[in-house]
Amino acid sequence: MKKIISVVSALVVTGSLFAGGLVTNTNQSALYTRLQSRNASTSIDAVYYNPAGLTKLSDGFHLSLNNQTIGQTQKVTTAYDFLNGSPKEYVGKVSAPVYPGVYAAYKTGKLALSLGFNPVGGGGGATYEAGLPSFEMKVANLVPMLAAQLTPLDQAIFGLTGTDPNFNGITGYNANIYFKGSSIYFGLQANVSYEINEMLSVALGGRYVMANNKYEGSISGVTITAPTAYGGVQTPGNYLRFVAGRPGIPPANAAVLNGTAAYLDDATTVEADAVMKGSGITPIVSVNFAPVGDLINIGLKYEFKTKMELTTTVNDGKDAEGMFIQDSTAIADMPAMLALGVDVKPSDRLLITGSFNYYFDNGVDYDGQADVEVDKIDKNFIEAALGLQVGLTDKLFLSAGWLTTMTGVNDNYQSDMKYSLNTNTFGGGLGFKVNDMIDINLGGSYTMYKEGSKTYNGGAGPATDMYNKSTWVAAIGLDFHF
Repeated sequence: MKKIISVVSALVVTGSLFAGGLVTNTNQSALYTRLQSRNASTSIDAVYYNPAGLTKLSDGFHLSLNNQTIGQTQKVTTAYDFLNGSPKEYVGKVSAPVYPGVYAAYKTGKLALSLGFNPVGGGGGATYEAGLPSFEMKVANLVPMLAAQLTPLDQAIFGLTGTDPNFNGITGYNANIYFKGSSIYFGLQANVSYEINEMLSVALGGRYVMANNKYEGSISGVTITAPTAYGGVQTPGNYLRFVAGRPGIPPANAAVLNGTAAYLDDATTVEADAVMKGSGITPIVSVNFAPVGDLINIGLKYEFKTKMELTTTVNDGKDAEGMFIQDSTAIADMPAMLALGVDVKPSDRLLITGSFNYYFDNGVDYDGQADVEVDKIDKNFIEAALGLQVGLTDKLFLSAGWLTTMTGVNDNYQSDMKYSLNTNTFGGGLGFKVNDMIDINLGGSYTMYKEGSKTYNGGAGPATDMYNKSTWVAAIGLDFHF
């Protein structure tokens, strides 16, 4: 029972809530939201997507301010015989009203210097008002557990008296279960870009990643439904003490029952309030190739693996009965990523763009522990995107895009706390050139997930989870050119 809340550490320690790989966010500008493909960008958001492409900017200072408002609904439906109302649906609401992307670049001649700040992982807070299946199943398992413990006692009394006391006639449970978690991995990036010639540019950069995860959870008010003749609804500890005190209960049995009661008094009231923090550095190299002037532009970027450990701080002693350990550490590496993009621009009013991302997940220890080896990845995660932009006038542009992802996780990765599914995202929006100094971008997108499932041992029998999500994004961006 003490492990009920331990599962929260897997929920938001790492995780991409939006576009990107298992733990990487790639939705980093309003232009991305409305096109879904930016890996060959030569605009100011190339600070993140294609640093070498910044040499295509005009000489001067460029600034981009972006925000996305993001909502996600996570649903887990669990079939397990001992859950109240099985199959039961659990809904988590994820909210990120502020999801910024800030980029600055200074271009002079063949050289461009740039800075970026954005949420490269996490970015939202999840609230589960009714907890999660793995929380409730631990409580639900009290019913078969107590019934199994009391059945031999019923049988012994029946053998002596011919009367079955039915102490094992426990028919249900109830509990107040709550969890709230948030995760944010902010990245501060710097790049130096250089134009070798009109066709080829290169860039070197790095990102300092700062991770901050917070967890609050509780289980309280745990009761079982005992036979009405024995008091009906009550705490499991009180019921076992009642049985232990009945006339004719052997002293050895009474001692075991009272010991179990004391354990359950403690284990069925759990609180968690903890923070996990850490940081790491991501080296980044980028190449931009424009073989046919402005007609075709190709961007290639490689982000090295980000090695990172998170250290735990427990607040007010709320350690979920020892499941959060003060000053303990967990591995939270981010995988290396290879990003390829191609932009085709037949005219100033038409842009066709494609992007491809490949995440080297097999090189990451996703179990989070150096002394534990759990194989969670069958193949590396990939995503691919296409976008189209059409200029209605020289100043007003409409765009649309589509992105698909294919995950490579296996059942060892999937759980109600953290799961990865194949997706399809559709985005669209508009861009407006106010004047030579100011551009406005507005975008929106919606992500559909392919439902996943997993069958496993729930502790007292087989259980099956069905996983699903939906995500929407509304974005605005202002680009300034000086």
